[in-house]
This record gives sequence, C-alpha cells and structure tokens, in this order.
Amino acid sequence: MPSPADLILSDPTLASVLPASFAYGAASASHQIEGHIAADGKGPNVWDIILKDKKGENGEDACNSYEQWQEDVDLLKLYGANTYRFSISWARIFPDGDCTKTPNEAGIKYYSTLIDALLEAKIQPCITIFHWDHPQALEDKYGSFSDERIVDDFVGFAKVLFERLGDRCKFWITINEPHIFTLFSSLTYMSERWDYDSSYGKLARILLLCHAKTVDLYRREFQPEQKGTIGITYNCDWTEPIDSSVEAKEAAQGVRHNVLSLFADPVFLGSWPDYIKKQQGEHAPQFSEAEWKLVKGSSDFFGLNHYGTTYTTGKRLDRATADRFQVGFGFYERVFEKDGVKIGNKGENGHPHDVPWGFRKLLQYIADRYTRSANIPIYITENGFPVEGEGDLSREEAIKDVQRQAYYAGYLRQLFEASRDDGINIGGYMAWSLLE
Repeated sequence: MPSPADLILSDPTLASVLPASFAYGAASASHQIEGHIAADGKGPNVWDIILKDKKGENGEDACNSYEQWQEDVDLLKLYGANTYRFSISWARIFPDGDCTKTPNEAGIKYYSTLIDALLEAKIQPCITIFHWDHPQALEDKYGSFSDERIVDDFVGFAKVLFERLGDRCKFWITINEPHIFTLFSSLTYMSERWDYDSSYGKLARILLLCHAKTVDLYRREFQPEQKGTIGITYNCDWTEPIDSSVEAKEAAQGVRHNVLSLFADPVFLGSWPDYIKKQQGEHAPQFSEAEWKLVKGSSDFFGLNHYGTTYTTGKRLDRATADRFQVGFGFYERVFEKDGVKIGNKGENGHPHDVPWGFRKLLQYIADRYTRSANIPIYITENGFPVEGEGDLSREEAIKDVQRQAYYAGYLRQLFEASRDDGINIGGYMAWSLLE
C-alpha cells in the first residue's frame, strides 16, 4: 500500500506547482531546543524563571542544540531542506536586555557558527528575532512588554543581529505569534497586572510598534545592502460555523478577528478592525499618524503558523467562569464535534485536530483579505501534528508515525492545490518542529 507521501509524489497534476524559489524545511525556537540556559554568559529569560522548578518542562536540557547544533544541520540535510527557521535567545546576546551594552560575544558566536554551517550545507537561515524568551531583567526593570520602553530595547537587540548576522541571513521574522504570546504572557508573568479590557489592546500596540520600528530600521539601514526580506508571523487556526445560524457565523469571524485581524489588519490594511474597536471601546489601541506610516506595509510577506480547525457554535462564554485561555478567542465557544462526529483525527491534548480542508479555507481567507491584491507571498512558518499518547509508545510504534505522515500529506496537498487551483502566492513551508 503506498504511503500518504507516495500518493502526493506520484500525482502528476501536482508536479511543478511551486516556484523554484520555494522555501521548505523545518522550524524551531531557542528556548525549546538549546538547553544550557546559563552557559557562556547567557542571562535568565522569563521562561527560565517561570519553569525553573519544573524538571522536564524547563529549558535546562531541552534538545541540547547548544552543543549538538551540527546534528541539527545534518538532520536538515538528510530531510532535503533548503531553509531552517530558528530563533535567537535575546538573553544570550544581551544577558540583562540592555542593548546599550556590548553584546555577549559567546552568544553571537553560537549563532554565527550555526549560520555558517547552514550556508555550507546550502540551507537558507531564517531568523526569528523574538520567539517569546526575553530577558527576565527587562521584566524586573520596567515590566517588559507592559511598558513602551521595551520598543527601544527590542529594536536595539534587532540592530545588533542585523549588524553581526545580516551579511549571511537574508530572511527575518520580527515576532512569532503575537496572539499566543499575549495569551501566555497574560497567564504567567503578567497575570497579576493583567486586565482584559485595558491590557489586551495595549499589548497589541506595543508588539506592533516593536515589529514596525524594527522593520523600518532594517529597511533604512540594512536592506539596501544586505538584500534580505523581513516580516512577521501570525498564528491562526480555521474556525468553521457548526451550522448556518447567524450566531455561529458571527462567532467564527469573531474568533478570527481576535486571533488574526487585531495584529494583521494594521500591518496589511493600515487600520484597526472595526470589530476590535467596538469590542475594546475606550481601551481600543490607537496609533498616531507617524506610527501608522511605520506600521502599514511593514511586512514583505505574510507569515502563518497553522495547526488545525474548530467549530464555533455561536454560544458566548461567561467571562467570570470561562477558562482564561479562551479570553484571547473572544469568549466564543469552540468545539471539535458535530452530530457526534469528530472534526478530524485528534492530536495530543486535542490540539490540533487533523482537518486539511480547514487549512485550505484559511489560505483562501488570508489571500482574499490580505495578500492577493498586492501579490504578497504567504509563508507557512509552522505546521505539524503531535500524535496523541506518543510519549507512551514504544520506539518501534513511534517510528511508524502513520498519523503524522497522514497529517502532513493532507495539509501539503491542500497547499499545492491552493497554489495551483486558487492562484495563491505561497513562498514557503516549514514543519514544526525539527526536533520536538
């Protein structure tokens, strides 16, 4: 019986669908793979502190990529990748977050050596500047992303990366998933000072300023010579109305507005979504005219992390009793079954469910709302599937990996068909994750 991958590779209608420049490979995040959280002058980041007593969950060991980076490169070569997306640990470069100080040369050397090895292997480095692990010192100093002082420190950090690594890296992502970063921050180190009404829009404004001012710096001082591309990556799962009711349809769009539009509309459309302005009221974020000039158009591509699909019922959750994780989805009920039938194969802890058709609908939605008119490429910067109970499987059972193969085959087919049949400009695809 042919494997799911064989069914794609043997389909002549999918041949030559993607451009020769298509970026394909895998992604990772510094805190989740490097380990050695205090090595060579690195300072503590917020997750080092939050998870310090949780053995097996903190970053002390992780995947030991700090020592075994060459094996990471060898894996990428084995997989035939031409791109590797990884993030920089801010606290390895500036242990206390202060960008006015001399950067930590040991941290610079680690990433510089990795980049050289990737290029020797003919693999394009794609650097994520911020994948949530900022120095704890900035949290202690002024509350990190609760204060606009973080913008200057963020841009200063990025400037050093452009100066020291930009001669060899031509693919930059400023911020990974501002929506999920907001959720996790509100549930952890920001929890005691977090107020949904006043904090949500404020953090969105600060994150977008960090992004836009970093892009402005790169475009003015580095892009003309370095010839790189820079943008931002969002997360979004598709939301499907469970029935034809107005409530279910409005809920599906409401979730997309809370997850995606809040952060994508300003960058690609030059405005805050009306939904968010109505929802946030007096606390709705605002930009000055000068800030809008920086924010609008501040991405050379549309970065997308996507995993699965849910139904929306139209039911609103009670703010007083709802799971706090639901806050960032607008208090709309989301479910995974309709008429007793699961929406797709269930992954670990229910995220994600394997629903390839939802991926196709999301690509169409993003193209129609944000990218098609300007012919901006969409890069899938994360996509993957954790098999339910995989940690309890034997080695022999785990390496068969049939469910993950089926997931990737289904989602990649939808990507190919979206490019071929829907005319959507898709510039790359990166699996999550290289090691996890």
